Amino acid sequence: MSMNFAREQSLLRQKLQAKASPERAAARSAPFAGAIAFLGVADADVAAAAEALATAWPQMGRAQMTAFVRTLWSSKVHELRDVGARLLALRGALLEPADLPLLEQFLGDAIEDAVLDRLATEALGAVAVRHKKVWKDLKRMATGAHKGRRRAAALAAQKPLLADAEAFPRFGELAEALLADADTALHAAVDATLTAAAALHRDAVAAFAARHGRTIALPRPTTATPAAAGAPTKKKPAVVVPPAKKAAAAPAKPVAKKPAPKQPVAGKLVTGKPTTKKPANKKPTARPTGRPVAARAKARSR
Repeated sequence: MSMNFAREQSLLRQKLQAKASPERAAARSAPFAGAIAFLGVADADVAAAAEALATAWPQMGRAQMTAFVRTLWSSKVHELRDVGARLLALRGALLEPADLPLLEQFLGDAIEDAVLDRLATEALGAVAVRHKKVWKDLKRMATGAHKGRRRAAALAAQKPLLADAEAFPRFGELAEALLADADTALHAAVDATLTAAAALHRDAVAAFAARHGRTIALPRPTTATPAAAGAPTKKKPAVVVPPAKKAAAAPAKPVAKKPAPKQPVAGKLVTGKPTTKKPANKKPTARPTGRPVAARAKARSR
């Protein structure tokens, strides 16, 4: 979807104007002697307007974004320029080294320090962190004549320093050129970057600060593990677990022997359990009488 730059700029200005304060505008415009106009909008409202714009146009590409920011910048209204700077910061991943001339143009114009800092750290720094060749451009800016760009060169080094453990020597050369100038604003920019870089380059920052008489708040030293220091890690010896001792064998209990099964007898059913044989019933025998049987038979025949 194509963006109508004039329409979007007009809508943006109306939203900002609704939250403007004439007193704030007069106070902030005094140092610039009319070089840029101020609406008098609070920074929080400007930030909210930039985020709303980025949300409303999620498909905005690099060419469209830079063209729209150029339109906002040409208005010479501080709040519109600030929205443009914040938009570049929010979409910094879209910027390429080919956008450096545009960024340098913005940094060379009359802008508040806060806007310059945002363009330097978030926009220019976003390009430098992905393209190491931009270090040459930062050094060129640091040794140039424009103090705003020189200050921006120091601030733009923060992102690449935090992303590259070997980048500090490049910043050291750049910072020495800035510290040779008596401008306290340049020194403050160098100190700010040194403080940020100490999270990754603590020892290098401490040595540089001591050499150049800078007072930098350093983080507490931490004991680096071999993995964090980049050294090869040693394999831990395998832990040998001794086999569990076998319990002493308990004396075997005597096992009661089962009686052997009886052999089956022909004609009889043998069950699994042995049966106790009952004695057969005996018929009672007749008691003998006094006379023998033959005598009793002879007597009956008579």
